[in-house]
Amino acid sequence: MSFERLAEILEKAEKLLLAHPLCDYCLGRQFSSLCYGAGNDEKGRALKLILAMWSLLRHKESGEIPEILKRLASTGFKPAVKALQVLGEESPEQLPCYICGGALTRQGMEEVAEKTSEELREYEFRNLLVGARVPADVREREDELRAAFNIDTGEDIKEDITRCVGSILQKKFKVPVEYQSPDIVILVDVFSGSYELQVNPIFIKGFYRKLQKNMPQTPWYCRRCWGRGCEKCNYTGREYPESVSELIGEPALKIFEALSYKFHGAGREDVDATVIGTGRPFVLELKHPRRRFVDLAILERAVNEGARGKVEISGLEYSSRRELRLMKSLSPIASKTYEAIVELDGDVDEGALKLVEEKFRDIVVSQRTPRRVLRRRADKIRQKKVYYVEAEKLGDRIVKFRIKAQGGLYIKELIDGDEGRTEPNIAEALGRRPLRIDLSVIEVEHPKTVS
Repeated sequence: MSFERLAEILEKAEKLLLAHPLCDYCLGRQFSSLCYGAGNDEKGRALKLILAMWSLLRHKESGEIPEILKRLASTGFKPAVKALQVLGEESPEQLPCYICGGALTRQGMEEVAEKTSEELREYEFRNLLVGARVPADVREREDELRAAFNIDTGEDIKEDITRCVGSILQKKFKVPVEYQSPDIVILVDVFSGSYELQVNPIFIKGFYRKLQKNMPQTPWYCRRCWGRGCEKCNYTGREYPESVSELIGEPALKIFEALSYKFHGAGREDVDATVIGTGRPFVLELKHPRRRFVDLAILERAVNEGARGKVEISGLEYSSRRELRLMKSLSPIASKTYEAIVELDGDVDEGALKLVEEKFRDIVVSQRTPRRVLRRRADKIRQKKVYYVEAEKLGDRIVKFRIKAQGGLYIKELIDGDEGRTEPNIAEALGRRPLRIDLSVIEVEHPKTVS
């Protein structure tokens, strides 16, 4: 940088200060990109010090006290105040910074960082991100100043604050800054001295097996009172006393000291169906957790012991929002394998079952929304693939079917036809009407295995 360019910078800094009183931070921030490795307060102080020295040189030449020296003193710059005392001049009244009003000080930054630290000590985290709230009028004043003086070397005021507070917190907790997926976001407001913690959720994936019937995946509120409590539900507000999500989520809530949770399953089974075999994939989202570094074997043991043979979980791993989205997006097309024990209204022979196996291999089924779910699902026709049906006689009228089909196909209706709403269907192919269907999910295709 030439001396001419340096003189231009000092001249611009002088004009800025003569127009408006500026603190060290707000002056240095206007020239932030011209120097690295120093805070904006250090840059502002350096500019003020050079201007004070320059003023004294001019005083020696002309005998007059430059106006800039008085302005520097009015910002509380001690070398300028001392210089005026030496020259026998009274120091002017101290004025607040035109941009920040005096809110940006090293002490203020440290105080809000210390307040934040007290609460942060209650949390486990491996990284953080600091954000800042800045009043609109502060930003407007800075924008107007930069436009008036044609400043193109400045830094955004939020970056100034977040870097300063962030560096203090990083040193205290010895953790890095994470921009993409931080464990904790701290929003500071140095203007009010307040802060807000945004603790990002934890995601845990795994598989669950539902070992008893008549249990929904998530809480099922009473159809009559919708949770308020009435005579029909014995004032519980619920159709069923327990759910898979509660048996998994409640222990996790305590172990991770989270505020709430949300259960995400890769599809859902009927209330009266079981889930056996490999289990159904799920992701548990724990919101605002204080603990993040828990051995998941502890959670698995707590759930399996607490559920007392009703639900079992396995294969727990820490996951992410991205994997949750992947599971949700692929669940409608991922295959499911079922086992159905069906009692029919008449005898069936092996030949009829062989014909069913042949007919239902790699076919597309047209299924209109089943009558039993019309109250909560749109009435439309879905095209779903059946990969295979295997049949094994267990008695004259009892058959065990193993069915692999695309996600979203209603299996009970594939078997009974739902009065013609599912075509083709197994009942029609057999010429027999199902009297009872006991359904179990034995395998759900994991998203990672979907090509």
